[in-house]
Amino acid sequence: MTFKYFCGVKFLITSKSIIVKRIHLLIVLFLSLFAKLPLQAQDSTRISTPKAITIEEMIGDQRQFLQLLVNKVLTEKKKTGILSITGYAADYENDLSKNEFQNTTLLYQRLFKGISINSGVSFTSVDGMKNFVGLQYMYQTRSFSVVYLPSYYFTHGQRLSNTALIEYKPEITEKWSFYSRLQFHYNHNPETGNHYRSYVYSRLGLTYGYFSFGLAHNYDCYGASRYTKNNYGVFLKFTL
Repeated sequence: MTFKYFCGVKFLITSKSIIVKRIHLLIVLFLSLFAKLPLQAQDSTRISTPKAITIEEMIGDQRQFLQLLVNKVLTEKKKTGILSITGYAADYENDLSKNEFQNTTLLYQRLFKGISINSGVSFTSVDGMKNFVGLQYMYQTRSFSVVYLPSYYFTHGQRLSNTALIEYKPEITEKWSFYSRLQFHYNHNPETGNHYRSYVYSRLGLTYGYFSFGLAHNYDCYGASRYTKNNYGVFLKFTL
């Protein structure tokens, strides 16, 4: 197996060395920006405005994973917004048949107390594009946040799905916080009564300024047979 990296010279390396080099790149990126961040003490009881963009990269023992989350309020009264969750996964052998892409993008209209109605589209590298409608519950403080999305897919076959993202970031010192996250998704096919797609992503680490880093585990499950993939590694997350 070869990995081609062009910087004037072609190198031949193994998949294990790829993982090590990419972990080093994450560490270098973190350290290079570490001292440049303006830091503010966190208040765990004060309601916090949702961050607009988060970018996370995971380097695992089986494959690389990147997730981009955008949550943007579109109106001054903060009742209408857009939420988009995009994930990329690829193995280290560059086998295109094993690569994955999934995106969910929706517009939401807040009704009351964090509850909204939404409508949007979801696209995956396997299932193509599907339209959906659903509900949304969102709650966020400086140290704790919850997003829950029950949805009904009504084009190109029916699907019922539930997605949840829970983060807990209690303050340790003025500059550091503990970081933990659980992200769930379950997609069910009511026409066949079978499981279609699900995952559980977990993170455990620390937060310093805009950066979170630590240990990561991705559990992915596919189809009626529930074929599974486990990926263990490290992550680096940047929040704007």
